[in-house]
Amino acid sequence: MSSKQKAIIFTLLSAVLGGLTSTVTKIGLAGIPPLSFAFIRFLVAGIAILPFLRGKNFLKDVRRLIPFSLLGTVNIIVFILGVKITTATIGQLLYAGVPLLTAVFLFILFKERLTARKEAGIAIGFIGVMLVILLPLIEKGTKFSGSILGNVLIGVGVVSYSLYVAYSKNKLKSFSPFILTAAFIYITCIVLFPLFLTDFVSYPNWWHNITFSSILALGYIAIISTIVTNILTQYAIKHGGSILASMQFYLLPVFAYISAFLFLGEQLTSGLIVGGSLALLGVYITTKK
Repeated sequence: MSSKQKAIIFTLLSAVLGGLTSTVTKIGLAGIPPLSFAFIRFLVAGIAILPFLRGKNFLKDVRRLIPFSLLGTVNIIVFILGVKITTATIGQLLYAGVPLLTAVFLFILFKERLTARKEAGIAIGFIGVMLVILLPLIEKGTKFSGSILGNVLIGVGVVSYSLYVAYSKNKLKSFSPFILTAAFIYITCIVLFPLFLTDFVSYPNWWHNITFSSILALGYIAIISTIVTNILTQYAIKHGGSILASMQFYLLPVFAYISAFLFLGEQLTSGLIVGGSLALLGVYITTKK
């Protein structure tokens, strides 16, 4: 099997598993405050991978990876706050902008060439993503257009995650996919801890209202969305590059909508269809070979 075939398989698996993230997160947030949910997610993930770190010079690696990992941390924080107040479909669809922004950042940071076709794709995709973000202003009063604040927060996460993906290819020259994922998990857990403490003031005794579905959702997000999909993405980047790995964002909105429709009753609006189609068309044009 060639490296590119491996990368495609890793990308597809990551898309299937990650497509449920927005929906499962919203289910979990029904019983757990956002920052507490995020912290416990990474705490559980950190405990789960701890046995696999024996014999590794991990602390030294973590110190070297702090600035890089914080890009992923910012994405987690703004996503968890944003998806709480917008729809799961929009929460995932906005990440269709990741391949576009990754291409831009690769050009700016590493001078990877942008062809006229890629520039056109980036422009079309940008229009689509901005349309989705601004849906609450365009479709006033429409239930499934989300929240402007939630959409903007997730938009910030898209930028942060795109930078994380762009830098990953360079980091994989010195670190394994597992080490990059582990460093991201522990650094994010440390950053989230003081934010987690504030929930005891904002949401006193919140654990009294926790539901079984919230616990199941937290388990899925901690193990599958945090550990498995991140490792799969890093392996996809290692074998096929940042742009190919970000192609998973073609499929993520599809799986996100199916799960949001089945479990949350979310529906598509005309603006969401137009904006989402433009975003995905832009991704297709930018990454097509």
